[in-house]
Amino acid sequence: MSLAATDLPETTARLAGALWLIVIAVSIASLFAAPSVSTSGSPAETAASILAAETPYRLAFALLFVGSLCYLGVTALLYELLRPVNRSIALFGAFAGLAGLTIGAASAVNELGALDLLKQASTAAPNVANQLQTIAQFALRDAPEFKVGMVYFGLQIASIGYLILRSTLVPRIIGGVLVAGGLSYIITSFATFVAPPVGARLSPLVIPIAILGEGSLTLWLLFKGVNTRGIPTRR
Repeated sequence: MSLAATDLPETTARLAGALWLIVIAVSIASLFAAPSVSTSGSPAETAASILAAETPYRLAFALLFVGSLCYLGVTALLYELLRPVNRSIALFGAFAGLAGLTIGAASAVNELGALDLLKQASTAAPNVANQLQTIAQFALRDAPEFKVGMVYFGLQIASIGYLILRSTLVPRIIGGVLVAGGLSYIITSFATFVAPPVGARLSPLVIPIAILGEGSLTLWLLFKGVNTRGIPTRR
């Protein structure tokens, strides 16, 4: 095997880890940047609170969008890294990740459109302003699109964990935690669909599993790389 062929998976792994670390960092930063805005009041109250904190709202949006772009790279790199283990499952995981990103992008477009509507409402006639504010409030609500997207991300994470369990690229215990984390995303999301109060109680339990699984894989890829002997020669 040539040196280039040996180094390629190592480079892919470390780049995936670096991008995933950026995703985690900007996601945390967006939590601090995002203003506390409630959409449970009247459309006028929601409009006033959002426009009063428009700059931090847009900053949090931009941070999350950067994270989405980086996660797109993570998805492509992990597919390249894991496809020798099982190409079909790696492709399924990549498509699931792309589906989740697509849903997130569609939701982001709605949010930007809602901000534009609120800006128009601030200079419109009262009856038109109320209609624009009502539409914007609906677009900015705690939308179910997020939970739908998390189902697809859960499928991707579980697929990655399964492929790690089937190889020796990284410690298999990380794969096991990833499978548990992916399944927890899926279970919590479906619980929210069927019984929202149950889903709300389960959601806090997902965070530690997600941090442990995705965080450990991120750091391992970035600082330890992968065991190239664990990469099958047949594809």
